Amino acid sequence: MEADTEHLRQRFEQAGQGHVFAAWPELAERARRRLARQLAAVDLGLLAPMRDAIAALSSPPPRKLAPAPAFALADEKFPYLLSDAARAVAPAGERALARGEVAVILVAGGQGTRLGFDGPKGCFPILPLSGMTLFEVFARKLRRAGRDYGRIPPLYVMVGNHNEQATTAFFEQHGFFGLNPDDVRFFAQSELPGLDDSGKLVMAGPDALWTAPDGHGGVVSALHQKGMLADMRARGVRYASYIQVDNPQIPVADPAFLGLHISEGAEVSLKVVRKTDPAEKVGIFCLDDGVPCIVEYTEFTPEDSRRSDENGRLVWWQGSIAVHVFGIEFLQRLADTGTQLPLHAARKKAGEAEVWKFERFVFDTIPLAARVVCLEVPREEQFLPLKNPDGPFGPEGVRQALQRYWKKALRLARPALPEPPAIEVDPLLCENARELAAALEDRKLDATGPLRLEP
Repeated sequence: MEADTEHLRQRFEQAGQGHVFAAWPELAERARRRLARQLAAVDLGLLAPMRDAIAALSSPPPRKLAPAPAFALADEKFPYLLSDAARAVAPAGERALARGEVAVILVAGGQGTRLGFDGPKGCFPILPLSGMTLFEVFARKLRRAGRDYGRIPPLYVMVGNHNEQATTAFFEQHGFFGLNPDDVRFFAQSELPGLDDSGKLVMAGPDALWTAPDGHGGVVSALHQKGMLADMRARGVRYASYIQVDNPQIPVADPAFLGLHISEGAEVSLKVVRKTDPAEKVGIFCLDDGVPCIVEYTEFTPEDSRRSDENGRLVWWQGSIAVHVFGIEFLQRLADTGTQLPLHAARKKAGEAEVWKFERFVFDTIPLAARVVCLEVPREEQFLPLKNPDGPFGPEGVRQALQRYWKKALRLARPALPEPPAIEVDPLLCENARELAAALEDRKLDATGPLRLEP
């Protein structure tokens, strides 16, 4: 043990990080073992990319940007229509679902702290009448996919080290919301250390490095390292539908989106919504010197963000909503070649001090793909992230938006019916306004009070 510790100390001293052993002489044996285990797992080769990521914030690389091609909506008016091309190839997505070739990756590493909620964000009660949680919303959407296509896609839930136990316990307590426990896999993303302004690793205490989750882009390496890719391949999965837990409106396995990905031979596909507010804080899908990518909104000047085309619409309109389809062979190739997504730096409070934290972003897979497909989807129908304590993306804002959407859908389905004072549509019933009209075709309804529509 002493020889191993001395070798470890030399490694960190040679990297200019010998301070991590400053408290070693005073530490008890157990604390020494804990610190040594943590330090042994640190990739000191990341120090240079971390410093580069900090430098890139003040001097971003030059860009040669152009709008990227997308399959735009065929009808932008409610109840909306996806691209003609996407709807035409939906049967290919349906066949993939029926053959068990689709898995769902749910990224759920976040806590509900900003919502004033003590627990994983997926445990937050979001539906307006039942109080159904985000996790149950997605589970019921999966069950509906199983009802429609004959197989429930397996679910892979990426958690953080801090909420893995609480998340798995929540699923267990609720009987996995009707899913087969053998088809629900949990895996934790990795964590990365932080740096101070002098480039030194930050300590959380005398016997521990300060670390933070490595971002949603950590899913790429975590899928491989935790055996999830191997599990998918063993099940015959060829396509992974990637969604994030804070967006209750998103379909878990959209056959039109999957069909477009398959028919176009894509390795990565993404969904976007049309920006109408130039100041909206979403990444933009575009071409950088001909290569598809997502460019952060901070890299556009206010003038560029407001640029309009000949029709008066924003030039940079393709707002990414962090929804993707990945080819499993593509993800396996990244794993086999040891490809790491780039690091991005941001300031983070650590006690009384501020440190540099580092994350990887899942959209950085896009420039690595041989073929990328982009599909525009209706904002109102598929993009409603729960992110803030209040406002349109706070709990009440999200609940109100859900009710506005489903009240419009109900008017479409039953124009003579009085508007109910409140409404909730069970995710097990349908996905959108068009499906609601079909689901209610032969049903009698009483809208004199709050209306909860179930299968």
